[in-house]
Amino acid sequence: MDKLISIISQNISTDIIWYVILYPFMIFWIWSILYTTKDISHRTDNIFYQILCILIVTIWTPLIWFPLYFILRPYRTLDDIAWRKYIESLWKECPECWEINGKDSKFCTACWEQLNVECKECKTKYSILYDYCPNCWAPNLENE
Repeated sequence: MDKLISIISQNISTDIIWYVILYPFMIFWIWSILYTTKDISHRTDNIFYQILCILIVTIWTPLIWFPLYFILRPYRTLDDIAWRKYIESLWKECPECWEINGKDSKFCTACWEQLNVECKECKTKYSILYDYCPNCWAPNLENE
């Protein structure tokens, strides 16, 4: 066995080691840094968090920290969060039965519960879930 190892070590040059092991690893390392940079910029606006994630993958080997990045990164992208907020702005839930209703609905389509209340002070209509008027901060006397 020792003779076999010595024969292999004498015949293998360092160029082969570079081409077989180190070059692919370096390419993977650079790719993981670029991927992390692109991905984290689509997931958060926090510059400190972006730099931290990129530095972790850059300084430590990507074999250890790149898989950990997939665990620590924010779950949703910024586009997904914006789309979700837009969709949620189009509807509201009934406080009684939690049925989804249109944003401008006055009554729930399932249980006919009133969804809006009118402020006694400024006459603004707002959700019955609020304790105070979001416009003038007058108390919602119907909820008390």
